[in-house]
Amino acid sequence: MDEALLYLGSGGVGKTTVAAASAVAAARDGARVVVLTIDPARRLAETLDLDGPGDEARLVTGPWPGELWAAQLQPTATLAEVLHRHGRPGQAERILANPTFQAITHATPGISEYMAVERLHQLHTDPRFDLVVLDTPPSRHAIEFLDSPQRLCRFVDNRLYRTVLAPRSGVLRSASSAGRLALRALSRLVGMELVDNVVRLFADLDGLDQGFRDRAAEIGELLTSSRCRYRIVTTARPETVAEATWIGRSLIDRGLAVDAVVANRVAPSFAAASSVASSASSSVLSSSAPGSGSGSGARSRSSGPMAANRAELAALAAGEAELLAGLADALGDPQVLRVQERARMARGRDALVELAAELAPVTPPRPPARTRLPRPTR
Repeated sequence: MDEALLYLGSGGVGKTTVAAASAVAAARDGARVVVLTIDPARRLAETLDLDGPGDEARLVTGPWPGELWAAQLQPTATLAEVLHRHGRPGQAERILANPTFQAITHATPGISEYMAVERLHQLHTDPRFDLVVLDTPPSRHAIEFLDSPQRLCRFVDNRLYRTVLAPRSGVLRSASSAGRLALRALSRLVGMELVDNVVRLFADLDGLDQGFRDRAAEIGELLTSSRCRYRIVTTARPETVAEATWIGRSLIDRGLAVDAVVANRVAPSFAAASSVASSASSSVLSSSAPGSGSGSGARSRSSGPMAANRAELAALAAGEAELLAGLADALGDPQVLRVQERARMARGRDALVELAAELAPVTPPRPPARTRLPRPTR
């Protein structure tokens, strides 16, 4: 089954790296996967050692039998594609060239979020891919991202749009004397050039509202279906766990389930740390040869700091475990995967392959890449 996997989380928790590693894990299992970031920063490109992925998906080579592709959202390019798909010949070009439309798309909240879900839908229906992994923006914007299809539907169904601005019968296109008077009064306030731009824009938008409404309904259906899974990335810190709880509860309030929680940068387990510490202690003791004068004094000096370190590590791990247990309980007990703290940030393909091994339980095995017939167009 074709799937979409969305990673949500607050800023700075390593969400982009985890999303990329999850895509590597899927490619390692034989899937044809594309990872998409809607973050304008270049973190995905840096993580994958790319010059910089653009709107078009680019193939990333590596030690995996499947296929790994990467793309970065370009809202303007996605919007142009949407207008070309729904519009008549020449309609998209006129709309995109309109100064008022350019100002609206740059200033209106939610446009980028809607273009992100539009791009998600495009990639999900692309026959080249089995899985889309999405790296969403920080949490508050991610929730706006989920709400954007409904927001678009509310806009095109809004009474003000339909009675005043709607292309077919709105006041701005009226040939009546009242309409002309309204335009003349408006032009004195904001200038005739702006009024002309607005009139041309809504004339050019004629017929597009139904296409946007239908597409938004399709995207909304995808986001709420079993084909779309949601995972939250967090660190085991009180502030990020609180944010992760808010994200998860926001999903649940929308009727969505949290598929898994990835706890990034957690302390190593106490058992592993104790084993390392014991090995180090044995090494110190064995290096103290009989008669060297370091015997019991060396043992006494080495055991104190090591015991303190083990106790501190155990306390840290216990505190993190308590925080994560509370998070899981608040979100319906999803699977929690722990990714241990590393000395260096995971950068490059080799580091992602290593991280993918820790995330392997998240991504189920998939069959090898295969050729599929294109989906029928609607």
